[in-house]
Amino acid sequence: MNIMLCMTHFGIHGNKVNEEIKSARSYRTGIIDDNAYITINWKLLVQLGVLISSLTFAWIDIQGRIQSLEEEVLDAHAEIRNLVDKHKLEESVQLEEMENKLKFYEKEFNINPLSWRKRKKK
Repeated sequence: MNIMLCMTHFGIHGNKVNEEIKSARSYRTGIIDDNAYITINWKLLVQLGVLISSLTFAWIDIQGRIQSLEEEVLDAHAEIRNLVDKHKLEESVQLEEMENKLKFYEKEFNINPLSWRKRKKK
């Protein structure tokens, strides 16, 4: 049966060769109308299926990568905000300590000779 199908597919019937050579890539259906034939190119359909499925997979993969990158950027922005707030707090504490030290040194170590007399009077 398989040999006969193969032989009829290539246009060989017994010892005769059809005048019309059929393509090995297409399958021709029976007559629908008087002279209308429908041919299906199976190789092209398989290639189109592979192309569409690979493009779909690539699109889904790219969308996943974009989404993960967006999440990473949001995490990075949150971490940057936390670090900036931490540095601002540390800076304000250091600035307050420096102001206290400056006030102490201005009070204790006055280098203005005219103010030494005022200090002694107090």
